[in-house]
Amino acid sequence: MEKIVVNEDEEMELTKVEGDLEILDGATVNVTSEVLKITGDLICKGDVLIKGSVQANMIKHRNGYLEIEGDVQVKEVHVSSSRMRNGSQLTIYGNLVCDKADIDGGLEVDKDFTCDEVRIMGACKIHGEAKVSDYKVSGSAKHGGNLTAVEVEVDGSLKAEVNVFVKDEFEISGSAKVEGKLEAPEIEVGGSLVCGDLIAVEIEIGGSTKVNSAKVEDKISVSGSFKSNESVVAKVVGCNGSAKIGDNSQIANLSVNGATKTGSNFKFEEISVNGAFAMEDNAYGNNLTINGSCKFGGLLQLTKDLKINGSLSGDKTEADEITVAGSLNCEETRARFILVEQNSRVTGTLIAEKAIIEEGARVENIIADDVEIGEDARVNYVQAKILDAHPSAKYKLKE
Repeated sequence: MEKIVVNEDEEMELTKVEGDLEILDGATVNVTSEVLKITGDLICKGDVLIKGSVQANMIKHRNGYLEIEGDVQVKEVHVSSSRMRNGSQLTIYGNLVCDKADIDGGLEVDKDFTCDEVRIMGACKIHGEAKVSDYKVSGSAKHGGNLTAVEVEVDGSLKAEVNVFVKDEFEISGSAKVEGKLEAPEIEVGGSLVCGDLIAVEIEIGGSTKVNSAKVEDKISVSGSFKSNESVVAKVVGCNGSAKIGDNSQIANLSVNGATKTGSNFKFEEISVNGAFAMEDNAYGNNLTINGSCKFGGLLQLTKDLKINGSLSGDKTEADEITVAGSLNCEETRARFILVEQNSRVTGTLIAEKAIIEEGARVENIIADDVEIGEDARVNYVQAKILDAHPSAKYKLKE
């Protein structure tokens, strides 16, 4: 096969090359057919301009700016940069279709980009749609259209102005910003992630994540920080860092070891609190266990049990059974059965079928069918049908 060389600052017209085409610094190639077909490789060194579309086995470009004013279809693209010069740049004003792209420099595609394996060590900018399989970014990547990939690994920065769809795993140890929807089965954030609507099966957050809303089929694990402006729907959320969850969220199982806040109308099945937890107006669930502190507004309504080993404060609480082994501060607390354990503190009014106040406890008001008051316990006012009080207990009966 022949090899055609376009020398420095030379201008040449070509329609087809049987073999390799080598173009040197300052040269221009005018494509006089619909597409320049190269059976071998396109090798460019320095600043090169190709006016037209290109088909080749491979593009090898280094040390300069290569501009192609048309579509490009090749098996592989390699861009390399010498340490003695500024980074190399490949600019394609049409579509780029290839099997592999290895960019140590810059790549800019004005239209769509389709590739199986992509490695970015410099800067990549895609204005149209991008469809890739294995996508690794150690520099920076910007997308003006949708990005669809099998796997994405970002050690630098990635920005998408529309949506990102990932078939398998999306891993970020750098930073990623998706202005539209991010959808991936597995998402791992060690750096920072900002996106619109987030859809996933499982998310692990060791850095920081900010989303508009999130819908997670299985679990969100937060050891860094997580913030959602709108609702979060998930089966399990474990928070060891800090989390802020928007209004109308639904989480089946929530475990709080850090600082967590939910918005209004929060629905859950079970919550375990070991850190600081706050809920805005109205929350509805089954079981709540508090070993740290919990604050809420409006109504906290539980179908089953409330266990307080730390502190709970709010407006109105309803549950089937309530156990207080710390402090409870609510204007009104209703339950079928209420147990206030030794030396615990309750302010507000307890309303129950049966209430037991153990030794040394302090309670403000009780309204119940059946009340037991233990040794050295104190109750401001009691209204009961049946009252069993220890002789040392102090209380006032309310008619």
